[in-house]
Amino acid sequence: MGTKSTKNTLLILTILLCLVVVGLGAYTLKVHGEMQENESRLKEEKALIEQELKEEIKKYNDILTEKNILSNELSDAKENLEALQKRLDSNEITQSTVRGYRIELNKMRRERELLFKQNDSLLNETERLAKLQAETQDALEKATKAQSTLEDDKRALEEKISLGAQITASNLVVRGVIQRNSGKFFNTSRANRAKMVRICYEVNENKLAKAGDLDFFVQVLNSDGKMIGIPREETFSNGQKISFNSRTTIPYTNKPFNVCELVLPVQTFEKGAYTVNVFHEGRLLLTSVLELK
Repeated sequence: MGTKSTKNTLLILTILLCLVVVGLGAYTLKVHGEMQENESRLKEEKALIEQELKEEIKKYNDILTEKNILSNELSDAKENLEALQKRLDSNEITQSTVRGYRIELNKMRRERELLFKQNDSLLNETERLAKLQAETQDALEKATKAQSTLEDDKRALEEKISLGAQITASNLVVRGVIQRNSGKFFNTSRANRAKMVRICYEVNENKLAKAGDLDFFVQVLNSDGKMIGIPREETFSNGQKISFNSRTTIPYTNKPFNVCELVLPVQTFEKGAYTVNVFHEGRLLLTSVLELK
């Protein structure tokens, strides 16, 4: 009876031991499977973080190829990402380190987004200021051009007014004359009879001209271009000089004014053509030719 009881006890213990061994084997297999699954997830998470790091670094490379205002800040942020990438490659991967890398990557991503926004904002402001400067420069150039045009127009108008205000003359009549004892003059075209040259002309009306005393100069030249009579000389304010035979001053009131004067030769007239010029302030107003036979 005792021996049979002992056998039964040993059998039960053997069965229990087998059950424990089987249970431990199953638990070991389960733990091993969970560890492999966890390791696989960590590798996948690591690969995902590595891919995201590469994408982040590429974004920095792309934006740094452009002209950026925050280049130094962007370069520093890119270097931080590259440092994180090196640590990820060299360190042992655990769930804790993967979680830490994920947190750090998300933080860097937020910093990148903020930097990009700041950079874009500054670039937009720079572009706006550059556009404003260009528009201002364009407006300034247009204003300068308009002012230059106005000044040119003003000068042109002043020149026209100045030209319009110039004294003019017309109806120049030149005759060889003799004077009778009665004082009357008679025209002659014969050189041996002519005693003097009578020059008559009209100073024209001009409302723009300045009224007052005006000087007119008459010059009579023989066929050799030499002056007859006693020549005199006048020098004007601009340095111009003219030689003349006679000078006449009239009280000009902007209305037509008739002038007649006589020029006497030093000697008797010779046959030929005599040129008569009328000047005002050194400017030639009229010219005519007298033929004496």
